[in-house]
Amino acid sequence: MFGLGRKPGANAVTARGEIAHVDLGPDQTRYTVGVQVFPDDAAPFLASIKVHLRGTAAPMLGEETWVRYRPDDKGRIDFDRDRIKVRAYDRVRANPALQRVVDTVYTHGDPPVSVIATAR
Repeated sequence: MFGLGRKPGANAVTARGEIAHVDLGPDQTRYTVGVQVFPDDAAPFLASIKVHLRGTAAPMLGEETWVRYRPDDKGRIDFDRDRIKVRAYDRVRANPALQRVVDTVYTHGDPPVSVIATAR
């Protein structure tokens, strides 16, 4: 999956997603995350990605996220971490007490795969 260093490329599409399932690995830092993707101009579809998180909040079912994918290969996605970060800071504007949490996660850990897990 793209989460292991392969990027979707210049023709990637960004879409809103929702965490549909999470399968924990044996060490509970590796996850297979199923994401229901909701493109603006196409039917929703389910895709998955393997991620390795170090010291950040794990994704939870139903959480909002943002993904990038190639239109010709919708089964392979990558999290759009820049868009996720923007949404996390949107939540900080609504609740300034979250600023420290979000800043800490983005400074000292892998960027999270979901907005709500970052800013709760």
